[in-house]
Amino acid sequence: MTEPQLNEKVQQLIKKAEALQPNGIEIQYHDEKSGFVRHDQAQHFLRNGKLVIDVLDQTDVNYIVSHELLHFMLMFEKLPQIAFNLESGRQKLDTKYTATGMELYDILMHFFVYDRQRELGLIDDQVEDLYFKGILAVLKPEPQDHQDDWMVLRTVNLLDALIFFKDQQDNVLPKLRELYPKATAQAEKLYAIVTAKPLDSAFNVWRAIVKLYKGFDEALKSYGLYEMNLNSYVSLTPVLSDRQLRLEVRQLFEIFHTDMKENLHFRTAYIGRMKNDQQNVFVIPEPKGSEQQRSVEFRHIYETPVGEYLDSIGVPYLKR
Repeated sequence: MTEPQLNEKVQQLIKKAEALQPNGIEIQYHDEKSGFVRHDQAQHFLRNGKLVIDVLDQTDVNYIVSHELLHFMLMFEKLPQIAFNLESGRQKLDTKYTATGMELYDILMHFFVYDRQRELGLIDDQVEDLYFKGILAVLKPEPQDHQDDWMVLRTVNLLDALIFFKDQQDNVLPKLRELYPKATAQAEKLYAIVTAKPLDSAFNVWRAIVKLYKGFDEALKSYGLYEMNLNSYVSLTPVLSDRQLRLEVRQLFEIFHTDMKENLHFRTAYIGRMKNDQQNVFVIPEPKGSEQQRSVEFRHIYETPVGEYLDSIGVPYLKR
């Protein structure tokens, strides 16, 4: 198979990414050409220290490769990151929660990725047509007489579409509302939630992620589905002021016992949640020892300054 030739803008992006990833970048291609573009047509991962971009669809390689590169480069920006430190003991459930938590996070990051792609001229009228074609190809119309199993997938994809077309929503919303009325309504609610404040600071990004996870639960409830409570399941990099870092842990966090295990030591997990919004910031294993010894350990944790404690357990944080 002849490898496709990437344009100059994407080659420049590769050079910038290589500065962040000195072990090199490898791009591997599959033969598939669907005739539309979607953000899940590639994935990136580390293999033997090298960043690998696995391109699953060659309909528009410049769009797809640049998309993965920009997601990778965002990891080095001062933005909140997510981590998955819990396991329920039910693998399918954990996989579902992890995939959904990551998908929603990545979709929020698309505010930055899509903007950068547009700045580089990698999203034009043709790509917009291919993107919209992908929505229609993948998402079946909502049935009129019952609710099927596609509502969650529709909602997530339509939120992404609203972000992709954020300056041209009037061009696509009539068709989306016609084909997917309930899911589009929920996606519009989620879009309003995450754009209530400009995403111009790490703290505003933090707040948008927290509200997106909570809003997603509201969408699930509207479909008669169980909430995922991703705010408890997903750990999110906190964004804290100098004053907050000096406070004692007890002033900022509650340490919540859970029936799940933390996935490093496989002991009963305790979740460190922000008091104001119940967002998971860190997960620790149950301290060893007797009940009295555990009580002493938790008292010590609660009395420790926030910055000192987060440093001691290796939890990163950003400053406001």
